Amino acid sequence: MILLTSNAQNIFWLGRYLARVQYACSQFPFNDDDRAVEYAHAFYLPVFDAASLNVLLQDETQEASFQQQFQCAKNNIHDLRGVLSASSFAELNQLIGEAEQNRTYICDIAGDCREVLDSEENHEVFLFFSLGQKIEQLDHHLRLKQHIEVVIVELDSLIILLQALGFEHLEPYWKQLQQKIDVQNFYLLSEQIHNIFTLDRL
Repeated sequence: MILLTSNAQNIFWLGRYLARVQYACSQFPFNDDDRAVEYAHAFYLPVFDAASLNVLLQDETQEASFQQQFQCAKNNIHDLRGVLSASSFAELNQLIGEAEQNRTYICDIAGDCREVLDSEENHEVFLFFSLGQKIEQLDHHLRLKQHIEVVIVELDSLIILLQALGFEHLEPYWKQLQQKIDVQNFYLLSEQIHNIFTLDRL
């Protein structure tokens, strides 16, 4: 299958949104005020302690809430109906239905959605989904000043696969980030990845 760039972009952002939900779920509930404030500052959230952060993450009106982030993932999944295999799409739809019936399942279902997409047989779907997941993880690690060695190794493998598909222009930005891992070089690489989606076809 030759992916349209709009489909590749949906797959990439589906990976990012699911990784974003899973990361927030892994930290929830926050019990330490200092850790909660550090998290809030990293993601520009208007909270001042653990309790207020927990409330925000569960408030459906807030952009950073579990519900709204999962809704973004759901929208991407629906846009990929003709791209994902029939079995993958059916499984994802079932999981979405379960989350809509009971919002407390969102954290578990986000992980289940990831497992479905990790087994997707289409190589390009898997590649762009994985790329979205790893870019989101690297973003988290940089914001929170966490160890990023494992994510860098995993991203390196994905960048090599992208180069094999003809995206050699990513290499200098990737090498620059490897040499100096900081937010500026991360955003330069992210911009180049998004330039992929301006092409007519992949």
